[in-house]
Amino acid sequence: MSFQIKRAIPSIVTIANLFLGFTSIILLSLSINSEASYISTACYLILIGCILDSLDGKLARKLDVSSDFGKEIDSLADLVSFCMVPSFLIFVFYTVTFPNYFNIVSLIFLSSFPLIFGAIRLAKYNSYGEMRDSEKYLGLPTPSNAILICSIILFVNNAPIRFILGLNKFESLIYNSLSWIFEIPYMILLISIVSSLLLMSKVNYEKFPLISFKINKQNNKDLIKVILFLVILCISIYYRDYDIILLLFISFYIFGNVIRFFINYKK
Repeated sequence: MSFQIKRAIPSIVTIANLFLGFTSIILLSLSINSEASYISTACYLILIGCILDSLDGKLARKLDVSSDFGKEIDSLADLVSFCMVPSFLIFVFYTVTFPNYFNIVSLIFLSSFPLIFGAIRLAKYNSYGEMRDSEKYLGLPTPSNAILICSIILFVNNAPIRFILGLNKFESLIYNSLSWIFEIPYMILLISIVSSLLLMSKVNYEKFPLISFKINKQNNKDLIKVILFLVILCISIYYRDYDIILLLFISFYIFGNVIRFFINYKK
């Protein structure tokens, strides 16, 4: 494989993520004032984009073709797929699901949090070397925020189908525990605002481990956790409970670290 082809592979993956973000915007636009809804499809595309985003940097390091261009295009793709799209997703979701609950000005402002705070976070990450080189992320990563928003909306959108088909014991337990998400219309918006503020916080979040068992013990432990999660997720896809599993795991990752931060802060 020539060097030029090797150098292009990570950027192609990044551009694929950017294309998925653009496609999501188109699908969400088509969902406004239309009987057809592509909101869930847009969520799936962003989740695929998160997978691609976790791979491009790993591929660049694995192929030894890391470059400033790759870092810049990756940041721009993140801005679209994990900042702009989640904001537009929230706007379209409330416009379609609760058309008269918010006035247009309030909804535009409140749904802009993932975009605005995500853009600021990406700018800080690119500007400060200590943030890029640290062992953990300082503040919530933008893909994690996008995953949380998408998983909540998928969970809510899939609820009618589950109720029609009948809930198993696991699904009944989850729905009974999270019934407040359905009972309070503004709850999804509130959660997205809180998670977006965490983008600018000082809470530490674990980075995605390197795909190798030859780095160190901590990387091995983190890699095993990721593999275990993927196995559980694959099983949940078979049983059509993937949105529940995704929501539980990403909530534990985000808010579990917030709890740990305050516990350590008090010490």
